[in-house]
Amino acid sequence: MKRSVKITGSSTRSIARSAQRKIQRSTGASMNLVFCAGYEYTKTPESMLRVIAGTLGMDTTCYKQKTRARPVVELRFIASHFLRTYFPTLTLLNISHYFGALDHATIINGLTRTNELLATGDEKFLNKYETVLNSVNQWLQKEMLGYGSAISA
Repeated sequence: MKRSVKITGSSTRSIARSAQRKIQRSTGASMNLVFCAGYEYTKTPESMLRVIAGTLGMDTTCYKQKTRARPVVELRFIASHFLRTYFPTLTLLNISHYFGALDHATIINGLTRTNELLATGDEKFLNKYETVLNSVNQWLQKEMLGYGSAISA
């Protein structure tokens, strides 16, 4: 049985401040907590894939192309990395379906290669990655700024 409790704005702020103090005391980290009434996260993996492809000037059909052309391969590498990072409930097999039902091992290879390219500092790849990172962050911020009923502590 699901129960809902109505909490006033001042009570919500009090709860947030109390949580902030406890977190700061135990970890030393400082932060702002935001409570969102009835807020649902509406971002989907499909919409993230559109953002990533658009940022790199490519079409979403490129994800499923059977090619080893570097731009397409890097698009899949970056996209699989971001899907894994921002949608942790997606399995490797789920992610592979976005790329034309590739094997999950292909996704593991792509994630490994992405980490290697980032670690070695491949300049072209880093530029693509940082461009996508900025676009994805802006895309996520639009979602977070879109909520109407949040109360900031």
